[in-house]
Amino acid sequence: MQLRLVAGIGILLAVLVVFPALALPDIRDISSAPRTGTAWVTLHDINGSGTPENLTVAYAVGDVSEIPLWGISENQSSGLVTVTLKNSTPERYFIISSKPAIEGSYVVNTVTVENCSEPLLVNSMDFAVVSSTANYYADIVPDGKQHEWVDLDWKDPGMDLSLMIYAPDGMFGPYTDMSDGRKDGRIFLDVASRLNVTPGHWFFKVKNERQDRIPYTLNTYSA
Repeated sequence: MQLRLVAGIGILLAVLVVFPALALPDIRDISSAPRTGTAWVTLHDINGSGTPENLTVAYAVGDVSEIPLWGISENQSSGLVTVTLKNSTPERYFIISSKPAIEGSYVVNTVTVENCSEPLLVNSMDFAVVSSTANYYADIVPDGKQHEWVDLDWKDPGMDLSLMIYAPDGMFGPYTDMSDGRKDGRIFLDVASRLNVTPGHWFFKVKNERQDRIPYTLNTYSA
């Protein structure tokens, strides 16, 4: 009787140890799964050419992340910025291009969200930048996308931030609150290409032009 009881306990312990590992999904797989949605938007060329374009867009929220200060090296004379991503395997280095994107290869639009099946997905990360400094961010844009949305929102039109966007093949900006003609404490832009935007690592620079510490959110969307 005791032998059978001991054997039963042993089997139960084996089940508790082995089966959760088999049955439960890896939490890392859940967090890395792309989050998607559908939005009805109006896109307007930031240069004022053409008519506004109304679209229904399926999008995936990006995984934008802040680059620590030790990962950024700025050459003041050349304007080149070297980015080190030590959290990748293997460790990777990037030289951010300070050359504007080739004219005609992209169109930069302002984004106005008209309606959504649900509110736009966000990465739920809050950032802040102190006076006269800049923060850098990275995101990976997948293949086959025609739009890369960048939404910088600090909600206070009395304060000023600027935004630079660095694609693998060129730079866009700097953009300010009034770049879209509205003083609303937000810069929501769409870098678009009919031939698909260049996939890979994109970088973003958020600079505080003059005020004290400014909190904000930064989200990216590929569509």
